[in-house]
Amino acid sequence: MSEFFLFPGNCPRNVSKDAKYGVKSSRKGSLVGLTYCTDDDERWHMTTEAHPELAELVSAVKTTHGKSPYGPFYVNEYKQVIVPVGESSEYYFAGTYETPLRFEFDKMTISGEARDFDGRPLQPGDTWVGPHAGIPYVLTAAGDDIYYRTWPRPDVEKRVKLSSKRGKSAAQQIARLISAFKGSGGGRFYVNEFGSVFSPINESEGLRYVHFGQIDLDSWFPDPVAPVAVA
Repeated sequence: MSEFFLFPGNCPRNVSKDAKYGVKSSRKGSLVGLTYCTDDDERWHMTTEAHPELAELVSAVKTTHGKSPYGPFYVNEYKQVIVPVGESSEYYFAGTYETPLRFEFDKMTISGEARDFDGRPLQPGDTWVGPHAGIPYVLTAAGDDIYYRTWPRPDVEKRVKLSSKRGKSAAQQIARLISAFKGSGGGRFYVNEFGSVFSPINESEGLRYVHFGQIDLDSWFPDPVAPVAVA
């Protein structure tokens, strides 16, 4: 029996390369990596040696259920490590990782914390300068609910709505906060392991990533692993 079970919650699919972390090989061993996109269209390929336990955890899942110990992984707002394996991309729960991921590059510290490069806290509406690694959610076109997609069996897609988990009133309240920045039509936004919410917004001068605020987990989608752990 495998020590890793399939992750039952929101599993990211079809996200860009800079929206995920990765385990990479080096002469010193396995490293945690991240691609960071700058405002002037540079792509920084950052790595850190500071998280060997995380790298080993991800590699254990990939070698248990796949072949290569390297490749992408995600950390959600509950700090749960989600690892896709194989061409069909089955997603496994690797465990919980509490240590903040930070990368040193060009004399700056890059992390998903809601702070600018000088360490000042970001306010809702400020430009998001952190990495784009996060878990995607969708604001409905009506702007009154939030959902994510799952694929419970072949050829079946299911939308898991916040209103079905926390009630219509609670979902509408959070959706209004998101729609204040996303505008009419809804669309995708991201939540990272620090609970920071951000999304790219089309403006007259081009695309800008904007910080929306922080998620309150007590009003958010419930911990997806808790029912599995109890069972």
